[in-house]
Amino acid sequence: MKPLSRILLVICLSITLAALTGCGSSLSKKEFTIATGSKSGVYYPIGEALDKILKQTYSENSIKAIETAGSIENIHLLTEGKVDLALVQNDIAYYAAQGEAMFAGKKVEGLSGIATLFPEVVQIIVRKETGIANLSDLEGKKIAVGSKDSGTYYNAQQILSAANVWSKVEHQYIGAADAMKSLQEGNIDGFIFTSGLPNPSIIELAKKVEITLVPVEPDLVQKLVNEYSFYFPSTIIANQYPGQTNDISAVEINAILISGKALSENDQYLLTKTLFGAPNDLGKSHPKLSKMTKNSLRQQMPIQLGKGAYKAHSEIP
Repeated sequence: MKPLSRILLVICLSITLAALTGCGSSLSKKEFTIATGSKSGVYYPIGEALDKILKQTYSENSIKAIETAGSIENIHLLTEGKVDLALVQNDIAYYAAQGEAMFAGKKVEGLSGIATLFPEVVQIIVRKETGIANLSDLEGKKIAVGSKDSGTYYNAQQILSAANVWSKVEHQYIGAADAMKSLQEGNIDGFIFTSGLPNPSIIELAKKVEITLVPVEPDLVQKLVNEYSFYFPSTIIANQYPGQTNDISAVEINAILISGKALSENDQYLLTKTLFGAPNDLGKSHPKLSKMTKNSLRQQMPIQLGKGAYKAHSEIP
């Protein structure tokens, strides 16, 4: 075979192999963006932690954390192609993919799951002096249920409806920050908030006013788990908050990492493998990632894993 023919053959074989594997070894751009949440919350520092993990392998690349209002805005940013990645609650991702709840009639196409990160628990907080001990005691009380069309709002509606008290409480449509202030001032009896444990703002609140965590009884937990694919049983272990001396039965959703159509399959593959290839070491970057395992990375994912992510997960030892 002539030298030129050999060169052409090698080139052809290389192109064919690349087409078959569908994955290169280089990321397509220097900087990727991730929609997170408030800088005072959990999502933003998680975005920064993922950037640090990426730089350990790709020192010239970065993941820029974008501060946002949270999951719903993050979905919109993905669909508009303004970010490459997004941190969202798994129930919000489900609503978007199914065209339900705040996405009713606006089904979102092209969302891809990358990894399940950590649980977020639906917490029902009340002033201790109210004497509220269970969900039925909420009847006639002023309860902040989140701003309308927020993730917390739908969590509150689903849980309180299952307990047959949704229509019996005085709904206060305010977000968590305003709810905590109102509870401290005695303007409301309680509030519902979905977040990771323990929540720093609730810890500070509990130092100023005595609070009680209201349980979601196990039979009701099971009812919710059976009815909604994104809920899972949870326990708020004792001493998460000042004055909380007992374990509290609850339900949880999960924070997940997703991408949209703008992220290529190869970039998705390389990012997934780089960020989550050593799940046992993730806790070094952020404590919220400390309990991640190879199996947990794909569990409780309400949307389909992207092709690149699926390939990366299959290669994680």
